[in-house]
Amino acid sequence: MQSIEDIILGCKEGNRKCQDALVQKFAPGLLSLCIRYTSDKELARDALQECFINTFKYINKYEGKGSFEGWLRRIAVTQSIAINKKFRQVHFEEVAENSDWQYAEVPDVYGSIERDEIMSLMNQLPESLYLVFNMSVVEGYPHHEIASILGITESTSRSALCKARNRMIELINKNEITSLAKVG
Repeated sequence: MQSIEDIILGCKEGNRKCQDALVQKFAPGLLSLCIRYTSDKELARDALQECFINTFKYINKYEGKGSFEGWLRRIAVTQSIAINKKFRQVHFEEVAENSDWQYAEVPDVYGSIERDEIMSLMNQLPESLYLVFNMSVVEGYPHHEIASILGITESTSRSALCKARNRMIELINKNEITSLAKVG
C-alpha cells in the first residue's frame, strides 16, 4: 500500500495508477462534502469531477504545507459552490458594515444533539444561511475566505452566520418543545 506522499508524488508525475489511488482514497468523503454544498447528488458528482480535474491540474502547486486532505476539501467546496451558483441562484442580504450582531443564547440541548439531527436542522435553513453556517461552523473557514469564495462581503458573511445560528436555535427549541409534547 502506497503512502499518501508517494501517491501525491506519483500524481505530480502524471502517473495514472497514483491518480486512481488518490480518487479511490478521497472520493467518498469529498462526495459527501459536495452533497452538503449542492443538496443534489448529480450536481455533487459534477462538483467532485471538477474537483479532481482541478486537483490534477494544480497538484504541482501543492507544496506539502498543511494537510493535503484540507487542500482537496477546499477545492471541493469551491467547485461545489461554483456548480451551485451556475445552476441555482443564492441570494444574500447585504448588511451595513457597522451593524450590531444579535447573538442568541445557545440552549443547553445544543451540546447533546446528534450529528444527524444537526444536519437535519441545517437542511431547514435557507440556502444562503446554510452555506455560511456550513463553511464557518462545520468546515472552519474564516469570514474573509467565506466572503471571497461566495462573492459577498465579510459583514454579510458574519450577518448570515448570526442569522443561521439564531435560526438553528429556534429550530432546536421548536424540536425540543415538539419532543416534550410527544413524551407528555
